[in-house]
Amino acid sequence: MLNTRFYKVAGHVFAVKAEFAFDGMLENAGPFECPESDAGSSLIFELNIENREASADGTPAVEFVEETRQEDEGQRIVCGHTGAGESVYEFYLGSSLTGTLVCTPDYSSAKLLLEDSFPKFALNNSLMVLYALSTSKMGTALFHAAVVSHSGMGYLFLGKSGTGKSTHARLWLKYIDGCELINDDNPVVRIREDGIWVYGSPWSGKTPCYKNVALPLGGIVLLSQAPYNKIRRLEGVEAYAALVISISGKRWDRAMADSLHQTENALAKSARMYYLECLPDEAAAKICFDAVAAKTPTDAQIMAEAIRLVQSGVCVTFPVNGRSMLPFVEGGRESVVLAKPQKVKVGDVVLAFVEGSRYVVHRVIALEGESVTLMGDGNLAGVEHCTLNDVKAIATHVVGANGRRRSMDFLPRRCAAKLWVWLCPVRKWLFLPRRVCAKLRRMFKTV
Repeated sequence: MLNTRFYKVAGHVFAVKAEFAFDGMLENAGPFECPESDAGSSLIFELNIENREASADGTPAVEFVEETRQEDEGQRIVCGHTGAGESVYEFYLGSSLTGTLVCTPDYSSAKLLLEDSFPKFALNNSLMVLYALSTSKMGTALFHAAVVSHSGMGYLFLGKSGTGKSTHARLWLKYIDGCELINDDNPVVRIREDGIWVYGSPWSGKTPCYKNVALPLGGIVLLSQAPYNKIRRLEGVEAYAALVISISGKRWDRAMADSLHQTENALAKSARMYYLECLPDEAAAKICFDAVAAKTPTDAQIMAEAIRLVQSGVCVTFPVNGRSMLPFVEGGRESVVLAKPQKVKVGDVVLAFVEGSRYVVHRVIALEGESVTLMGDGNLAGVEHCTLNDVKAIATHVVGANGRRRSMDFLPRRCAAKLWVWLCPVRKWLFLPRRVCAKLRRMFKTV
């Protein structure tokens, strides 16, 4: 008896057929099952499943010419074509062949030959490949991303494997009220007449999260690990490039590549996209949320949030700008780790509210009772004054552009800093070689 099931993902319906029961291999697709009446005459594809008997002489299930292969975390897909023009995909888990998918040129019909090893893996990967390829001309894209919902909108987190998409999604769930995980690995984005929508799917990587929901797209965030938290808007070519690396498709097929390009170009122009360099911490989640939810944080808000976290006992990595802490902290390239101050000493680098008007990250050069005097290591003259209550945090480490931490309390470094304070009258001359080199670099850039 032929068993047939219909499934609807992001409004697209497909059918799966077999002479045996396969429900146990598609439990993840249960929320997406639909009646045959939903399909009408608009099935995007039909997949027929067969069990292949093992060949004694190792003959492959299908003879084909290999075109390319993709490998990721112990999984491998080998792609090719037969002499008749059919597309072929072999799915491996470790060294085991789990199944061979043979598709018609337009991907409207396909046959899956299952091996004895890991048939569920082969079936789900076949459906995912077929779905991505058959919908590529329909303004639909299968993403490699995590998606979280908030206030009726969906937010996508993109990035290479290991970047921290799932981690950042969990940070939203933990620190931002009202969030829900929709999919952890393969959501679907579809361009409709009424806007851009994001959908859950039957494929969610290692996290079982198979929710049949549709949400207007709120924003897309490309993640990158960094020793600090910083977010900015992506537009134009940068936005397009972020999408290309995150959308599944057969890009060596010209017609399909053109269709994907149209979808990616439309998304790059219409979707709100951002680039987040971040740590895996609460501050990263909140800065990201404020940006993509159109609540662009001011410098004052960012500072207030950093101070709040420090006062609650959380260490915060804070970027330093400008040259006022040279040569010990290079603004624009290095950051400092801020912690709750326990006892402020002369020589400490602190975050303080000075002159009742602004925040600085400068060194303490004098303490008299409750009065604190500060000066930037890179400043040639001028000091700032505040009280101990105005010292909001103490810098414990400097974080380089490569993420390497250097302790501020390292004895040779404290001695060097003390000597540098004594050398204040001659700093101008000590900085002269640096200024000359910088001037020469600027001159050569203009040549």
